[in-house]
Amino acid sequence: MARPSHHRSKAWIIGGMLFLLVTTMALAQRRGGRGGGGKSNPTGVGDNESPEAKEITRAAALQARPDQITQFQQLTKSDEVAHQNAQTLLQRADAADKPDLFHLSKSLSDSVDEAQTENQRFVQSFSDPQKSSLKELTKKLGKASSELTKENKALNKELERSKVSDRQIVEVVKRLDKTLADFQARQVAVGTEMGIPSGSAL
Repeated sequence: MARPSHHRSKAWIIGGMLFLLVTTMALAQRRGGRGGGGKSNPTGVGDNESPEAKEITRAAALQARPDQITQFQQLTKSDEVAHQNAQTLLQRADAADKPDLFHLSKSLSDSVDEAQTENQRFVQSFSDPQKSSLKELTKKLGKASSELTKENKALNKELERSKVSDRQIVEVVKRLDKTLADFQARQVAVGTEMGIPSGSAL
């Protein structure tokens, strides 16, 4: 009589295990249906993650790739070249003759164009999670770039005049250099969010 009792006990154990397995699967499916259980937003952060885990996931999604770090370093150098050209022009404007003033102004304008081209390449390299999380910062960077374009066009307009005025050139270059500093500050803000160490400031 002991054997039937043994079989009944074994059957109860197996039945209980199956019940727990089915219940667990049902609960997991219900969570998935409500949008939890691993569903992620565009930055790759799960809805049910803790604040600490979300921050770690977000930082990983924003982390700059090696090629982006190289691009950022290059655009920082381009910014610095433009800034140095502006300072050289401001220092030599009073003593420079017209051809020299024109040459210095043209070099400055070209270096600003180069800085903006490097910046555009950098922004275009962003992944979808980077674009999503950096939307506000890149919007401010875009506005700063537009202002820089405006001031650079003003400089080129002065160069097109039949008589180049050193006084007018100096005023335009001062505004351009100030706008360039804001442009780089916006770049540094973006780079910092991507874990890129900021270079020398203007």
